[in-house]
Amino acid sequence: MAFLRALRHKHLAVLWLSQVLSAIGDNFYAITIVWMAVRVAGSGAGYVVAAQSLAGLVFGLLGGVFADRWNRRTTMIVVDLIRAFAVGALPLLSLLGWLQLWHMAVVGAVIGALGALFDPALQASLPALAEDRQLLQATNGLMDMTRRLARAIAPSIVGVLAAFLPLSQFFTLDAISFVISAVAISSLGRRFRWQPERRRVRSRAIAGVATEIAQSGRLVYTHKPLAWSLGGGGFTNLAWNIAFLVGVPLLAQHVLSGSIGAFGLIVGAYGVTNVIGNLIIGSVTIHRRVAMLFAGRLVMGAGFLVLASAHSVPAAVIGSGIAAFGGPMGDLVQLTMIQTDFPSSQIGKVYSLRSTISGVGGSLGLLLAVPLFARFSVAAVIAVCALVMIAVGISGFIRFGFSEPAPPLAREVEFPSSL
Repeated sequence: MAFLRALRHKHLAVLWLSQVLSAIGDNFYAITIVWMAVRVAGSGAGYVVAAQSLAGLVFGLLGGVFADRWNRRTTMIVVDLIRAFAVGALPLLSLLGWLQLWHMAVVGAVIGALGALFDPALQASLPALAEDRQLLQATNGLMDMTRRLARAIAPSIVGVLAAFLPLSQFFTLDAISFVISAVAISSLGRRFRWQPERRRVRSRAIAGVATEIAQSGRLVYTHKPLAWSLGGGGFTNLAWNIAFLVGVPLLAQHVLSGSIGAFGLIVGAYGVTNVIGNLIIGSVTIHRRVAMLFAGRLVMGAGFLVLASAHSVPAAVIGSGIAAFGGPMGDLVQLTMIQTDFPSSQIGKVYSLRSTISGVGGSLGLLLAVPLFARFSVAAVIAVCALVMIAVGISGFIRFGFSEPAPPLAREVEFPSSL
């Protein structure tokens, strides 16, 4: 399979393994920060989560601008080291007995803001690390799989290590994972094209940044399939957050067995099938990318319809698995389109635009979830969310059919001849 070919390239294997460890560390941090914030301030823990989410949204588009201005390798190394320092301050403050809620909120904001800079820099670097389009697609599958894999295994690792490791030391493990990531990226050397394409001199003023963001937005608008998909992605993420993050726990509690075991099986099925989907979609040659974009939304919606109608745990597990497979079908095509259909100087900004639209949709979904589930049944809300996903997919097929329109920029990526 193509992902095995990707891992045979030492630099890709090193990068991927470092990002797996970093993603596991991120989940250590996420679990620990909420738990410790609850102990310190009860329901005030929500401020810590909100600080990180808000910083990610505020700096989302700015992160793409700077990822397209600076040397991306240097950017990722510096960001990782700053994040290591910020998170590493938390166990020290805890050891001294000085840790307060505002410390955790500030660190959360730093992590959210810097993540908005690191992620587009990483995604924009991948075309320079791959030798052809198929390898790039497989690498996207591996990288996209890191967070899904980490989300599946990190809670279990926390459960085991918490028996003999002080809770605050999970922050230390996260800080170490950032250092590992920085060292791994540094080890890749300077032989790859880390510097974005140089065009005209850009203004460093706020107006110049706004101009760059506006220009990238206009470029995305000319790429009709991607623009349609990104807009639909906002609605899809809104529906997904309602149906999965809030709806699945309620479904397990009120409709199924009422046990946390049922909830764990549903979430586990989603995680495992997500990983399998990444490996399969990342390894096949996709001739009709636009059709695949919207077919993924149809599959995801169909899975959530099965989930909404489930009256047994096995049926819910099947629905969860179907929905999970639809995610990589659309996500990996989106990422590859961004990396291959746009100039190197625009990849970071376009990726940041994608993340911002998705983040806004997800945040609105969490805000709407409480009143929706308070007023309507769990199954009904999940079913409506499934129909929203299906509508996004159908609208894409109505707009583009099964055609494969050429990207407006018609850019052919210059892959390195040898690695």
